[in-house]
Amino acid sequence: MSLPKKITPSNLKEAVVEIKYISDLPFEVLVGIFFKALDDTYKYTNRPLQQLPFRQGLQAKLGQEITIRVGHPSLFYNDKISIQLSENTFVFTSLDEYIGWQDYKPQIEKALQQLMSTNHVKKCTRVGLRYISEYAGKDLKDCINFSFSFGLPQVQSETTAFRSEFIYNGTKIILNLNNKVPFIRQQPSARQVEITQVSIVDIDVIADNLEISDLDQLLKTIEENHTKEKEIYFGMLKKDFLQSLNPEY
Repeated sequence: MSLPKKITPSNLKEAVVEIKYISDLPFEVLVGIFFKALDDTYKYTNRPLQQLPFRQGLQAKLGQEITIRVGHPSLFYNDKISIQLSENTFVFTSLDEYIGWQDYKPQIEKALQQLMSTNHVKKCTRVGLRYISEYAGKDLKDCINFSFSFGLPQVQSETTAFRSEFIYNGTKIILNLNNKVPFIRQQPSARQVEITQVSIVDIDVIADNLEISDLDQLLKTIEENHTKEKEIYFGMLKKDFLQSLNPEY
């Protein structure tokens, strides 16, 4: 199928790339080496830049989906992305709004070039890419080719959660669909909170059990994960809903 290069609005709230690696040094030593390897366009902090939006029902299972620690990891950021460093893991996220793959991928490539130039990343064993799209006030049955139904046709679900793990073209996919879940939103400059309904499409693409020591191969795997994520996402959308997103090919 022909895949759009851009949709407007994208509805993406999180775009995460996670890479697990093996090093020949303890992380306590390695983090200082990484600090020196990254150029001066990056700033450093040991506190989260923002409150992460993962809610109950989206929390990752340990060892499966991409996870983000919210304690005090080593965090580098520039004006476009953040880089979270923890033991044996790199996590890349868009800093604010999603900047689009054509801008996001070069940012990841640049950072990986510098991190791997230390020669202390011996091999990468796992590449995960997770995209979470949110649709405020939408019912997923109007957006995707999926039916939330069960053996009581007279019952109308108010909220629905669906989770599936499967292999797609040799890669593990974890798909979470959450339909019309309550979402609490704090109003700016006010003590009141607003409760709205949000539907969520959460796609996690995982290439595991890897032994990649070459940067070009690592970047190729990241690109393959991104292509598979797009194939699954756009393959689920109803044609009329896709057209409402103003696709550009």
